[in-house]
Amino acid sequence: MKAAVIHEFGPPQVLKIEDVPEPRPGPQEVLVRVRAVRVGGLLDVGTRAGRNPFARISFPHVLGSDLAGDVEALGTGVTGFAEGDRVAGVPFIPCGSCHACSIGRDDACPTAQIVGVHRPGSYAELVAVPAKVLRAIPASMDYAQAAAMAVSGPVAVTQLEVAGLKPGDWVLVTAAASGLGLVTALVAKRLGARVIASSRKAWKREQLQAHGLAAVLDTDSQDFIERVNELTSGEGVAIAIDNTSSAPLFDKLCAVLSRLGMIVSSGATAAETVSLDLRSLYLRSQSVVGIRTHTKAGLDGFWRLAQEGIEAKVDRSFPLDEVVAAHEYVEAEKNFGRVLLAVGGG
Repeated sequence: MKAAVIHEFGPPQVLKIEDVPEPRPGPQEVLVRVRAVRVGGLLDVGTRAGRNPFARISFPHVLGSDLAGDVEALGTGVTGFAEGDRVAGVPFIPCGSCHACSIGRDDACPTAQIVGVHRPGSYAELVAVPAKVLRAIPASMDYAQAAAMAVSGPVAVTQLEVAGLKPGDWVLVTAAASGLGLVTALVAKRLGARVIASSRKAWKREQLQAHGLAAVLDTDSQDFIERVNELTSGEGVAIAIDNTSSAPLFDKLCAVLSRLGMIVSSGATAAETVSLDLRSLYLRSQSVVGIRTHTKAGLDGFWRLAQEGIEAKVDRSFPLDEVVAAHEYVEAEKNFGRVLLAVGGG
């Protein structure tokens, strides 16, 4: 089969299209014919460049995490799927038996594996993955949309569920023009939140205006805190989703957080050191929580939500043969929304 392979860490040019042996599904695994796969910042670009702290790979290696495609074959013991089913897959494979997994916080599993990082990924015509990471794609959704939301949708639901979102809550989403940020904002809106989206880039804020959010703000603006307080009648936001891990921005999030509010830190693998006023946290009963990825409950919850119709922004789709250009595009931060690879007619 055809796959995009790396033999070393380095710039996008280390990605090579090669013929490799077809994988076989093991017990409790499914062989998926890939139609679309997301090109992500950390799991794909970061792993390729050698910047992913989770990466434990041996060369040659096939990248590719979130995917959508068709069931090609079933390993022994698999139930609930049949050949030809349209499925979307997440990359996070928790152990299922540790304390975190046993209490429903499998996002914190210490021994979890990641497709495309710890095992061969989906920059290929075929990939074998555990059945438990797959979910059926609604008939109304195409492969591109499914791959675009395969992981960001479940992560968004997990963030909001852990934070205790209630309809009518004010939610601030930073870096809302990113793939995860936009889906988080749209999921929060669907769940009844009043969403304030933020981006530092004017052209991205202009794009965000089209999504019917309560407000779109520039976090670098001198009146950012004042604007949030005006919108929330001085109460502040119940939930602040921090996708940037920026020290100056963290101070602003603390300043606009409501009593009993929660800051959700997501994606802080290269975070700056931040200051935290513990006295304010104590007096206002606030909290800060880290959410690394999705839980099983978040995975199931998102795909129930998707049955009712939800759509992410796909910025651009590249054919697998143009994987180098796709990585250059994502690394240059030219995208608004998700960037995909189309594989096998996806």
